[in-house]
Amino acid sequence: MRIDNPIIGSSDDWRLELTSATQRLLGDTISLDDRDWRATTALPGWSRAHIATHLAHHGQAVTTMALDIRHTRDAVVWHTQQSQASLNAGARRGAVALQEALDQSSATLMSAFDLLDVMGWSTSIRTSQGLLPAPVLVVDRLNQVVIHHIDLGLDLDFADLEPNLTRTLLQWNLFRAIPRFARVELTVISDEGFTGVIGHGPAATVRGNETNILGWLLGRKDASAVLGAEGLDLADPV
Repeated sequence: MRIDNPIIGSSDDWRLELTSATQRLLGDTISLDDRDWRATTALPGWSRAHIATHLAHHGQAVTTMALDIRHTRDAVVWHTQQSQASLNAGARRGAVALQEALDQSSATLMSAFDLLDVMGWSTSIRTSQGLLPAPVLVVDRLNQVVIHHIDLGLDLDFADLEPNLTRTLLQWNLFRAIPRFARVELTVISDEGFTGVIGHGPAATVRGNETNILGWLLGRKDASAVLGAEGLDLADPV
């Protein structure tokens, strides 16, 4: 299967999954104190506080897009970027402020999703990879919550993810990776029976279980976790 477009179902398919993932994240972070939030992570230059700040900002950005869809009934532009200065400033907050930012941004986002009707969910999002269906907002947020929860190094790892969730995140992140494979045609073949193809150029094939392929694609696992990935470590760690 060539991944030219994200494989996304209806928003209802993933909103319950997002609710569950968000509750698990907030349940794990509620006990962190100031010192815990300052702990470094595997993401270069990012503490746990940086991850919380990034997640809160992402939630606010997606909320803005969802509300724009509701009010305009027209395609909106994808915008989730955050400046390094803003990220660093947010990461200097204490444990209470960080938890409040996560709680409030998550609750506001879910409320914004609740306000969208069928027409809203049928609207498109303008991205650098073309027009995408509005439900990608839910899948992208789910991806952010799950992957960065793993990055926190608390009570979640790739091996804990349900197979259906792993498959969806793999498909989504393969689509997101297309710009990084402009000179290579990458085929991933999973032990579970999934095949996905992205990119153009000389062929390269990566094999392994879907958990490890996802981790490698995201830069959380090195090339030794899968077969055929040597020299293909092009992952964006965020």
